[in-house]
Amino acid sequence: MTDHDDAFSSPFDDQHGAPNEAARSVSQLIDDINMVLVREFRDVWVYGEVTKVSNPTSGHCYFDLVEEVDGEKKVIAVKLFKGVRQRLMPKMKQHEMDIISGIKVRIRGTPDVYAPSGSFGFKMTDIDPRFTLGDLAAKRDEIIARLKKEGLYDRNRRTTLPVMPLAIGLVASKGSAAHADFMKTLEESGIGFHVTLCDVRVQGDVAAPSVASAITMFSAQADVDVVVVIRGGGSRVDLATFDDESIARAIAACTKPVFTGIGHEVDTSVADEVAYSWNKTPTACAVAIIGKVEEFMRQVDEAAQRIATVVLAALANSERRVANAVGRLGTLRTTALESAKARINELAAQIVGYDPVVLMRRGWSITYGTDGKVLKSVKGLDTCAEITTRLADGTLESTVTNIATNTSTKQSAKESKHGSQK
Repeated sequence: MTDHDDAFSSPFDDQHGAPNEAARSVSQLIDDINMVLVREFRDVWVYGEVTKVSNPTSGHCYFDLVEEVDGEKKVIAVKLFKGVRQRLMPKMKQHEMDIISGIKVRIRGTPDVYAPSGSFGFKMTDIDPRFTLGDLAAKRDEIIARLKKEGLYDRNRRTTLPVMPLAIGLVASKGSAAHADFMKTLEESGIGFHVTLCDVRVQGDVAAPSVASAITMFSAQADVDVVVVIRGGGSRVDLATFDDESIARAIAACTKPVFTGIGHEVDTSVADEVAYSWNKTPTACAVAIIGKVEEFMRQVDEAAQRIATVVLAALANSERRVANAVGRLGTLRTTALESAKARINELAAQIVGYDPVVLMRRGWSITYGTDGKVLKSVKGLDTCAEITTRLADGTLESTVTNIATNTSTKQSAKESKHGSQK
């Protein structure tokens, strides 16, 4: 037989089929593998992205640690047992972090094979919080840099805030402390706000797309004045949801001013960075909106006071002018009446001279024709005509017997004219 044939020869050489070396049982093989893993890979550090976090009632924590290489995911199932988790809790609280999906972690532990399922896993014994926080900070800086480069960083701050932002589109977790604090503060203001709530997840794998979708929805609603995004306090890792680029882009693209109130006073997320107004807490966010409304109301009150002052001053000035005019009119009226009275007396004296009665007393008379009209000329008057003459103390009725025209006057005027021509 050739060496090639030897390589594929049966391991059973004797006629009874007995193996050349002893075989291991499944449990023995797993134990041997675990011994090798402990000897060769005890307390090794490994890093990757956390996904599929599970927190059963037992107090243990299970999650996958993932790395993507050339489009292919490499996965290790990590087990963080209750005792180890309790030991690591003070360190994690000190750095305000927890194990949640989407973050990158650097953990220490030992790989092993879990006998009941034969699955390969990693028993976690320690964590490096600085690695996670550093990665979050670096990712945050990268997102901000991209937004600035694309002109999106301050885009929402260029939107116009209505003078009375009473219609609020609220993005929050319904029933949370953040939701309750925000609504209580609005109600205590006594202002008639109208709040439309979009209930979203603010933690976990679906949180970022949920929040981004809610912002986009409110952006398209004409009856919304301002969009509010709030979340209560939590670890830095918990709040990392609001460092997600999809939320930042949704805020930048929002046509309405976005107010944020996320986490504690010391927390600042990417969402805060790009929002129209960043506020330290959900309560502070409500106070800020109330302040905008109250400022407008104060301006209206001040304007009303200024208008009232101007109107009252104008009325007082008008009253003074009217009083002065009345005084002048009184003076002018007295003067005018006296002047008119004098003129009337003068005219009356003149009129008296033309009174027919007065004239008739001087020897004048008035003659009327049969039609009762005053005779001003002998023309048209016939002999035998009945006429009436009125004297100062009575009347005479006469019959015309002769009519003579005043020719002597005409003749004298004619002779005067001829004499001048000579």
